[in-house]
Amino acid sequence: MIYSNQNNLIDAINLKKVIESLRLFNSKERFFMVGQILGNPDFKPSQTFVKEIESNLNLELPIDLFTAMDYHLDWLYASLYLVFNNGQNKIFSNDEKLITGYQEDIDFIIAFVQNNQCHIILIEVKGVMGWTNKQLRSKAIRLGKVFGQKGDKWLGIVPHFLMMSPKKSKNIDVSDWPKWMSLKGEIPWVKLSVPNGLYKVTRCDKYGNAYKDGTFWILEPRQKQRKLPSPSYA
Repeated sequence: MIYSNQNNLIDAINLKKVIESLRLFNSKERFFMVGQILGNPDFKPSQTFVKEIESNLNLELPIDLFTAMDYHLDWLYASLYLVFNNGQNKIFSNDEKLITGYQEDIDFIIAFVQNNQCHIILIEVKGVMGWTNKQLRSKAIRLGKVFGQKGDKWLGIVPHFLMMSPKKSKNIDVSDWPKWMSLKGEIPWVKLSVPNGLYKVTRCDKYGNAYKDGTFWILEPRQKQRKLPSPSYA
């Protein structure tokens, strides 16, 4: 018998059911489209990336991995709840208010079963924009409710959190984050390769000043601190 800390009795639960449950909610068309176009329908990560994950989280990943992108937090909670409550076709209580109806998601998920534990790696990504403490704190609070402040809400489930970005973010306040989301006070981080020379368009007034209702637009570098070459249209 296996118990969660909610005193839910589980009959000899097979943790592989968690992977099956996660898979049933993975319905983003982008996942299937990108997988088909690139000839990698299961989104199997490269060995180079796997080694980076292993190094940052002190894990050893098996070959058999479940992966998904843009995975809704509603789906994540529902996947766990159904397995640990002998999921059936019935109406479930939302007393914890963890099914929100919002499309708040995790950019990428990797999950696997190993040594009687189901590891769920949650990867949050930023490319050309940075994070704010307000954004991250909101997600940290939600994940704390899903997995518990110590990551022990569901017996046998081990959550991990990792960030990807071109540069490691500074001054991120993790003081009130769930303990499992950081290691020794630091958020595990993997460098995201993003090319230089990217541009954006900005609406402006006739003098080139940014203006949301402007009737003109200008071209601006994504990273203003960098000196970028002017685009050539010859």
